Amino acid sequence: MARNFSLWAAFCLLARVAGLLLVMAAGADAHAVLIASSPANNDILAVAPEQILLRFNEAVRVVRSSMVAADGVAREISANSTGAEVEAPLPRPLADGTVIFSYRVLSEDGHPIGGSIVFHVGKVSARFSNVSDIPSKALHAAIWLVTIGSTLGLAVIVGGSFFNCWLSAAGWRAGSPALAAGAIILILAGLYLQGLDDVGMGLGWAGLEPIAQAFSDPTGIAQCLKLVAVALAVLPLARRPWPARITSAAALAIASLAFTLTGHSSIAQPRFIAQASIFLHVAILLFWIGSLPPLLHLSRSAEDRRPLRFFSCLIPVPFVLMLLAGLLLAAMEMPRIDLAWSSLFARVLAVKIGLVAVLCILALYNRFWLTAPALAGDPAARRRLGWSIGSEIGLALLIVAAASLWRFAGPGQYQYAHAQPPVSLHLHGQKAMAELEMTPQPNGTADIRVSILTPQFDPMQPRSVSLGLRNAVRGIEPLKYSLTNAADGTWAARNLPLSDIAGWSVDIQVLIDDFNLVHLEGDLPVKTD
Repeated sequence: MARNFSLWAAFCLLARVAGLLLVMAAGADAHAVLIASSPANNDILAVAPEQILLRFNEAVRVVRSSMVAADGVAREISANSTGAEVEAPLPRPLADGTVIFSYRVLSEDGHPIGGSIVFHVGKVSARFSNVSDIPSKALHAAIWLVTIGSTLGLAVIVGGSFFNCWLSAAGWRAGSPALAAGAIILILAGLYLQGLDDVGMGLGWAGLEPIAQAFSDPTGIAQCLKLVAVALAVLPLARRPWPARITSAAALAIASLAFTLTGHSSIAQPRFIAQASIFLHVAILLFWIGSLPPLLHLSRSAEDRRPLRFFSCLIPVPFVLMLLAGLLLAAMEMPRIDLAWSSLFARVLAVKIGLVAVLCILALYNRFWLTAPALAGDPAARRRLGWSIGSEIGLALLIVAAASLWRFAGPGQYQYAHAQPPVSLHLHGQKAMAELEMTPQPNGTADIRVSILTPQFDPMQPRSVSLGLRNAVRGIEPLKYSLTNAADGTWAARNLPLSDIAGWSVDIQVLIDDFNLVHLEGDLPVKTD
């Protein structure tokens, strides 16, 4: 019978790992993504547009928008959102030249997304860069550290209170006032910092605007629920056994509810099932982390160790439930993983896999080799169990630290943009030939690579190569670009403003030597569906 229970415990510990990994994968894509705009990024227009249209992959809410026209003056402009679309009327008249339109929106899960669309009216009037979002590294570092501290503080206070009230013979114990005060300060700091991030400000004091912004989305409500959970866990509202247990359970439920209000998985469909799964996962995680300090104390003291035995016997059930919740979330969110695999998401996931694998090995060691002899009073086993639980606390810190990176692990703004196939063009002259390959990029630009050959199809190394682009249909005069000689012998240019190749003509100018300049001209082939 004991052996069967050990096998059952091993299965549940493995379920623990699977559940953690599945939940990690499920919540990876945590940002709205710009999938199209009109005008397109880097587009060259003959006539100024009346408005800018943005389309995202999910519903968004506009925080602010602005533009810098060819005169270099920055202007705040109004923009309205309807579901996943944003419409921003442009001021009239709009002078010819480069226009940079900047936006900042909030997705349904409360994550801020900032970016810029660059287009040109008639001609390019300024050098520009394709920056979709320039975050404040100091602010993001502060948000990350505060999130780690507040999550751990919440788990130790709320999860520890639940452990003491339900598993400890001593029942409710007064929590550390310093720990409670620290957790409250971190929760309030997290509220303000996330408000700063929402409005696109850097790290610093910015008045009450960040707080108002945080309360305009679920972030403010979630932080308030965490404060209520801390208050229920530490205040002596009910010192008798059953009222104390009910209060601690309410604190754990409220803290878990707070995590269901933010994050991309909280808006997955069916939403009720997704939020219930997140609630279950977070409740178990808070209980596990909060139980570690009391268990560490019990392993080192001569107090009644029955709570240690209860914990070892009962913990498999919640971990099986966590596995089911993780599988359910994975079934709803799994198709999105491949879209973020090359991003920060992959590195965070790899770190988490390693940490959870180590945690699994450590938990198996505790369960099969240390718990029984420690309960029997073996001093060496008790000492090793204490060190093992301490290591588990360290792993919990690292896992929470990795999980806190999800806010910054979303895909790039053009991650979901349709990838168009490359376009090839062969140009033949009497003294030289060119093989041109244009690769459209998701951000509305194109990369061009040109191979220069002799009429006998042998590689040629000219003095220089330049590219001229002209679009008579749109009334765009020639644009000239110098190509760079790459290591493989080809000539290349990146980020050219060719979101739509229709109507464009190319003129490749090849300087063979000091006395021979060859022009190879042709039209880019029209795309067909």
